[in-house]
Amino acid sequence: MSNSTRRTAPSVRPIGNTALLAAGVVTAIQLSGGSPAAAGPYVVALLLCVLGTGLRIESAIRERAPETNPDTATRQDHTSG
Repeated sequence: MSNSTRRTAPSVRPIGNTALLAAGVVTAIQLSGGSPAAAGPYVVALLLCVLGTGLRIESAIRERAPETNPDTATRQDHTSG
């Protein structure tokens, strides 16, 4: 994994947080209204929730990935003798 890919992991997490927050705001606004709710805003909130969760998972996976370069990694032989 290149260094440029690993640097994007921290920058993706706030976007995921913002998408989750926006989903919560859309849902709260819809629930606070007195009129019957249309399905459209809830679909948007669901898509934002899925997007935000996916971005946070991607960020966590990239953050946990080991920083090994196959060209410079130390090889260990497990042969006897």
